[in-house]
Amino acid sequence: MTVGVDTSESAYHAFEWAARHAWALRTDLQVYLADPADTTVHRVLDRLPMLTAHFRSGGDDPVAALVGASDSSATLVLGCKGEQHRGLGLGSLVLPVLRRARCGVVVVRGRPPAIRGEHGRVTAAVGGCEDPVVLRRAVELCRTRRASLHLLHVHPPARCAASVPRAEAALRQAVSFLRTTAPELTPEVVVECRHPHEALAALESDVVVVGRGGRHDGVGVITRAALHHASCPVLVARPDPRPDDRAAF
Repeated sequence: MTVGVDTSESAYHAFEWAARHAWALRTDLQVYLADPADTTVHRVLDRLPMLTAHFRSGGDDPVAALVGASDSSATLVLGCKGEQHRGLGLGSLVLPVLRRARCGVVVVRGRPPAIRGEHGRVTAAVGGCEDPVVLRRAVELCRTRRASLHLLHVHPPARCAASVPRAEAALRQAVSFLRTTAPELTPEVVVECRHPHEALAALESDVVVVGRGGRHDGVGVITRAALHHASCPVLVARPDPRPDDRAAF
């Protein structure tokens, strides 16, 4: 697992999230620091004495450094805003890293209880061609965190009636897929007939897992809404479903 850290508060939350998750997985943590002299991260490490962290400099091109690190990482973790971007919107590194990363990317944002993992719930946003990899990553999180699983399908109010058959089909496929891959989980199914940013802002979840989506800029409508508005950290799964996954959907 790899995390990028600058001196922003958002990056500190991202490091804390990544450290706890790496500790739960019993894996090492690779830390890319914008400022090698920054010692604030050690406050987190003091609380996790069994975690091994390896520190590296992000260098002059942190995007290239993090994308390179994604080759050997299962997950890359970022804060939603950086030191140079404290206003509305995403930090300047998030989308460039997300588009090029070769592993799943967690963007840590949202309310403190969600960042701390206090809800005991993981949400998978389903209804797209990337559902298999979204579900697999959601299942991994549920098993690691001993959390419950929610399946979320969102469609805008203007297309609500027309979208019902599609939503039902997507959810049936997701439930069927889970019966084979994670029979120990009984997901709760949630259908939201409202705008994506409203549904994602109202989540009471520790993580929401989405696909990358989008054919032009590499980020779909649901993903973009999650990155800007979700009330919890967002895991954007890498779109590499296995051949057997494609057959199951």
